[in-house]
Amino acid sequence: MCPSIYRHITTPIFYPNASPHLGHLYSSLLADVQHRWNQLQLYNSKFTTGTDEHGLKIQQAAIRNGYADPLKFVDTLTPKFKSLDAQYDINYTNFIRTTDIKHIKNVKKLWEKCFQNGHIYKDIHQGWYSVSDETFYPESKIIKLENDDKEVKYVNTETNNEVTYHKETNYFFKLSDFQNQLIDLHSRKGLNAWIFPESKRLSLLNELKSTNLSDLSISRPSERLSWAISVPNDSTQSIYVWFDALTNYISSLGPLENLYNSDNNNNTMLKYWSQTTHIIGKDIMKFHCWYWPSFLLSAGLPLPKRVIIHDHWLSQGVKMSKSLGNVIDPMELPLQYGKDIIRWSILENSQLNHDNNFKNEDLSKCRNIFISKWGNLINRCCNAKSKFDLSRAVNKTYGNISSKDDFLNIWQEQSLSLVENEQVDSIFNQLESFQQTYSVKMETFQYNHIIKDIWKLIDQLNLFIQTTKPWNKTNTNQRRQDAIIFLTMDISRILSILTQPIIPQLSNKFLDRIDVCPERRSFRDAKFGTDHTYGANANDPSKNVPIERKVASYEY
Repeated sequence: MCPSIYRHITTPIFYPNASPHLGHLYSSLLADVQHRWNQLQLYNSKFTTGTDEHGLKIQQAAIRNGYADPLKFVDTLTPKFKSLDAQYDINYTNFIRTTDIKHIKNVKKLWEKCFQNGHIYKDIHQGWYSVSDETFYPESKIIKLENDDKEVKYVNTETNNEVTYHKETNYFFKLSDFQNQLIDLHSRKGLNAWIFPESKRLSLLNELKSTNLSDLSISRPSERLSWAISVPNDSTQSIYVWFDALTNYISSLGPLENLYNSDNNNNTMLKYWSQTTHIIGKDIMKFHCWYWPSFLLSAGLPLPKRVIIHDHWLSQGVKMSKSLGNVIDPMELPLQYGKDIIRWSILENSQLNHDNNFKNEDLSKCRNIFISKWGNLINRCCNAKSKFDLSRAVNKTYGNISSKDDFLNIWQEQSLSLVENEQVDSIFNQLESFQQTYSVKMETFQYNHIIKDIWKLIDQLNLFIQTTKPWNKTNTNQRRQDAIIFLTMDISRILSILTQPIIPQLSNKFLDRIDVCPERRSFRDAKFGTDHTYGANANDPSKNVPIERKVASYEY
């Protein structure tokens, strides 16, 4: 581990009022890849996720499903989210539930800090409330709808969810006091930006500049909302679900009080917190980008490092809906394609800043490409029936090579044509470009661009093999054969190492196939000519291809 470098990545905590869907998997997958990328660099990394188990929506869902105790209801659903994570190798380090005692203590402590600092007060509240969104909406965002049967309902224009009018006594948080600080926070640009991508930052910033923030109702009468954390010293009021839920990010690391020990160099919790990245969907960005930093500023707590906002998934170009029957159940997909193929395909066909369209045919296409391009490339170079010997090429013939220049000096003697030389130059240029941009693209969640770069390299390697034809009977120069195999497999080794965050099992199958030892699979090993210990048994006839054309197992 790198003792001085800490990273903390979070998903939203998910509402367990129904089974998980593709959107839950997407958030978790984005976070998991980032966590594994941190681990690949040998950083101290934590990845936290969990379930948001309080609120009126849960309370009502429990009643509808015949549960007198909402806790027993969420106890039946929370394991489904853990099962989803297990199914896709989502490698979280902590799963937080808002019903955990340690979390409830942190929520009350945060409330007390905000109250003591003069940012919470009690008043009459009236307005349009959405149970689905767990929030009030202003009159300007309410429209009246009437169907053919003259039934009237009111919805908000932000989420189109139904609202009802309420008048009640609540506690309020002085959100208006923090408008200028929020504007300053959202004005950070470039590498210092608190919000990514840029379009979301500008959208939130422009709205802040054009809107006078209203104070926020942060409690509900206990007689209406019983399934919640009680307001400290006032059992007649229940804490607003978002004040509760957002605090999970601290609870997943430890006691809230630890974040006040800023002068303690041994405060590990603070080291993680200062490097926290929240991953959220665009539908909850105001809660995380306006409310959450304001609560923290009010309590005198440091802010997390940044917030990453992603768009949603469509199914066959249409918003997923139970009534349309197009909701994607991610628990069914791996049985047909393999979990790593789905991980790769989802990331390959998605962007943070656009709604993404899920198509089943993308999964089938992805698997076939892996077999025909990458799997076949490794199989060609390590086939037991061929006269190639990867171990000889790596350990003996080219055992002293440690750089591109070393290889090129020898290759000039083995090349048979200008075309071959141009292809070798192109391969190295593409490799250098890929390695120079890989880290930045990882840090900025441009996973789809990384995948495109990888396929370009794999295509170039396949073209090189096809052009040089090392299996040709007229091609009897062993040193030339070894050069072709060494170049092709060493770059495949590098790519396999760097794809471990995306396809953890399949990438390691590739590495196992060419006998790369487990201790040589970190980011520092992903350079040309840095490993001359692999390939010992790569041509063993008992070894299987890393990915078979026929789906024989679903483990990857």
